Amino acid sequence: MKSIEIKVPRNLIRKFYPYPEPYGDGDYVVDLINGMYTDVFYREEGDFVTITNDNKLISYLKMNQMKSRQCFFRNGVYSLRIKEDIDNQNIEDWNASTPILVELEMPEEHNLPNEFMFCFYWIEVGYATIKVRTMTLRVYEKNLIHMIDIGVAVDLLVEAIKKIVNNHIE
Repeated sequence: MKSIEIKVPRNLIRKFYPYPEPYGDGDYVVDLINGMYTDVFYREEGDFVTITNDNKLISYLKMNQMKSRQCFFRNGVYSLRIKEDIDNQNIEDWNASTPILVELEMPEEHNLPNEFMFCFYWIEVGYATIKVRTMTLRVYEKNLIHMIDIGVAVDLLVEAIKKIVNNHIE
């Protein structure tokens, strides 16, 4: 059978791993919720694809296609989305490790949810909570995002918050 390119819906991916070879066949290796593994490529449209000729994998993916999760903020490879019930397992798993913590003072008026997921290349790498006027960003997937990327994401988020506040004032 000839290999085909097929979407790998984010909700079917249990865990991401960095691709083991620098110039390998994918961006990441993923563990699917059914126990299968495959390599995937990031797509800017909001999903991942794999190129495969594995009939079982193709059949499974075709039967389980879903639309991408919706983000309320996106700038390049960084995105934020509202926390969903499906995220509880990730957060529970993450609680066993120590996160990188970033705290930001928030303006009184903002329209961000009190709890949301922080994604890098559509991969949930952490989450944030807002209490009173402080946002705490917790980054757990340190093997999938570098400190410089966290810094860039925080800078972009600060700029977005400033724009939101300025739009409310004008």
